[in-house]
Amino acid sequence: MSFVEFQMNLEGEELSEKTWGLWAFLNVILVGTWVLYDRKSSDFERPFDFGLFLYLFLPFLLLYYLVRTRGHEGLVTYIGFIAIYLLPEFMGLVSYAYFE
Repeated sequence: MSFVEFQMNLEGEELSEKTWGLWAFLNVILVGTWVLYDRKSSDFERPFDFGLFLYLFLPFLLLYYLVRTRGHEGLVTYIGFIAIYLLPEFMGLVSYAYFE
C-alpha cells in the first residue's frame, strides 16, 4: 500500500476513498485476527464479546490488551501497529513534499 501511494503521488494522482476504506478495513481484520490468535499464547481472560469489542473499539482495546499482556513492551508494539497503519499516508506525504 505504501509503495502504491508513493508511486501514484509521484505521477500526480491520488488513491480513491474506496482504496483507503479497504486499507482501513483490512487493517482492522488483520490486527483483530492477530489479537485473537495471540490471546491463546497468554493468560488473558477475554469476555464472550471480545471480538465484537475489538472490531468496534480497536485502537483503545488493542492498547489495553498489549499493555496488559506485555507490560511496557506492549506500548512499543502498539506504536508499531499505528505506524504500520499510517505508513501509506506518510509515504504519500513524503513523495508529495520532496518530488513535487
